Amino acid sequence: MFVHLSYIIDPKDNAYPNEPVVSVEQDSVISETGKPFNSAIIHLPNHFGTHLDAPHHFNPAGIDLVDLPDEIWGYEGDEVLVIDLPAKGVPTSVIEVSDVEPYAEQLQGKRLVLFRTGFEKYKFTDPHTYEWEGISFHPDTCRWLIENTDKVQCIGMDWLSIGTPANTYGKDAHQWLLGNHVDRYIVGIEDMTLAPLGDKRIEFVTLGPLRVRGVDSAQVNVMAKLAD
Repeated sequence: MFVHLSYIIDPKDNAYPNEPVVSVEQDSVISETGKPFNSAIIHLPNHFGTHLDAPHHFNPAGIDLVDLPDEIWGYEGDEVLVIDLPAKGVPTSVIEVSDVEPYAEQLQGKRLVLFRTGFEKYKFTDPHTYEWEGISFHPDTCRWLIENTDKVQCIGMDWLSIGTPANTYGKDAHQWLLGNHVDRYIVGIEDMTLAPLGDKRIEFVTLGPLRVRGVDSAQVNVMAKLAD
C-alpha cells in the first residue's frame, strides 16, 4: 500500500514562527459569460509545509534544489532507516549525539534516515507548541552524521524544523548538515508525518520535488510504498 508522508499544503497549516504561509487567490471561475475554466494563483513560500532544505538554504556556496542529483529523489527499502525516539517527542527536546550513536552500525549503507518521535501529535492539537517549542538537532549531532556515516544523503523528521525558536542551535545545525564546514552535505525534509509508516516494512520511498529554478529549497511530496 502507498502512504503520504507529506502534509497537504493548507493556508491554515503551521509555519516557522514569523514566516509567511501559503495563500490561494482565485484567478478565474467557470462562467457562461467569462472563461470556461477554473484557475487559481498559489502564493507559496518555499519553506512552508513539508519541504526539503537544499545546501543553498544556509550555505552561500551550496547548490539549489534543482541542482541536486536525481538519485536523491528515490530510495529502495533497504536504503531507508527509521530511528524511533519516542522519548524525544515532547516540547523543546534536542536530538543529541547519544541518541544516534547506538545506530552507528545500522546507519552504514543507508541513504535516507527518518527520525520518528511522535511530536507530530502537536501539529493540529497544539499548534503553538508545535511551532514555538519544537524538537531540534544539536549541531554536534549533525556533525556526527556528516563525519560518521558513509552514504546518508537525506534525513527527515516528524517535527517542524531542524532548528527551533526554543534554542539557538538552528543555524549551526543547518550549516553542519548543508556543507558549510566540509565537502559533503545531507539535505533535510522538515515537517513530515511519519505515523502512517506504522510498523510496516518499507519497499521504497519517493520524493516528488517542486522544481523551481532560482530557489534554495522547495516542497516535496513524499510517498512510501509499504509491504502488505
